[in-house]
Amino acid sequence: MTRWGSRTATALTALSVTLLAGCGVRPTGVLDGGASAGGLTKGLRLYFVSQSGRLEAVSRPGVEVSRLTDPKSVLKFLLEGPTQAEREAGLSTLLDRAEYDVTVKGETVAVTIGGRILDPSSLEDRNLTGQLVCSVARVRAMTDGTGETRTDDVPVLVQAQSNGSGPGDLAGTHVCSDFLRTV
Repeated sequence: MTRWGSRTATALTALSVTLLAGCGVRPTGVLDGGASAGGLTKGLRLYFVSQSGRLEAVSRPGVEVSRLTDPKSVLKFLLEGPTQAEREAGLSTLLDRAEYDVTVKGETVAVTIGGRILDPSSLEDRNLTGQLVCSVARVRAMTDGTGETRTDDVPVLVQAQSNGSGPGDLAGTHVCSDFLRTV
């Protein structure tokens, strides 16, 4: 290689390295992204149980509010269980063909679980109750007519036989977030 070619190659290499390494973007450090997105989500959400034993909400965007006028309609959706894709992702329902009922009298939403005794120390019983409370509260929030009710704004009275009492008792009034935090 000639002297001129060697210098040109060296200069081009140095220029390429400079351009690639210092493309004009300066480091900024950590930036705060601001507040998270807020507001109410639209549409029906059902709550199923993941393989790790946690409740997870799934959307049913095609379900119109007009199909949810009967508070018992949520039971039908829960008994159908997760979709094929949701099952493949590890979600399941704990509802079986036991006796469940949902009633609304004024502002009170009540879920009755019959035919089984709920054990507050059982993760399965806790998740079953959470599936019902969260899904029923979501439907009630959707059908309130204002569009401003959050799922946790709807207390749900759980009526069931329990083998214990106290702070962990599953019978009583709950909001959805009672079942979404870890125990």
